[in-house]
Amino acid sequence: MEYTSDHSKTLVVSSEHTILGTHRGTVCVTSGGTLRLEGTLQGTLDIQTGATVLINGQQQGTVAVASHSSVTVFGAIQGTTSLEPGASVIIEPSGKLAGTLVNYGLVIVRGVFGGAQSGNGSVRLEGNGYIKQPTSIKDGVHYYEW
Repeated sequence: MEYTSDHSKTLVVSSEHTILGTHRGTVCVTSGGTLRLEGTLQGTLDIQTGATVLINGQQQGTVAVASHSSVTVFGAIQGTTSLEPGASVIIEPSGKLAGTLVNYGLVIVRGVFGGAQSGNGSVRLEGNGYIKQPTSIKDGVHYYEW
């Protein structure tokens, strides 16, 4: 199923679903659901227990990853990403995670991550994956050049 939306609304994904174009608003992926983000999501991505998300496009906003769910990023996440225990995020070599990471799960970085980190989860660097350092810090704010 393909989906394109250019207005604010909440989308609930309970099976397989693809977002093309731009969706503005909240997307909730429920248990057993699989979301393929090929376009741009500007808003909250709520990934519930047992759900799977593949990001080939751009996620601009908050991402909440529940336990026993996974996100694979070939494109980019720009915003705050939060992982519960048992959740995983894989940043593939072409992928980018830019923003605050609240990690109580597992993040595998094969691409690049840049941003503040908190939580007691694991960040594992694989292949050529790396953590980008800020280009400057002003008044306690970290700035990154992408």
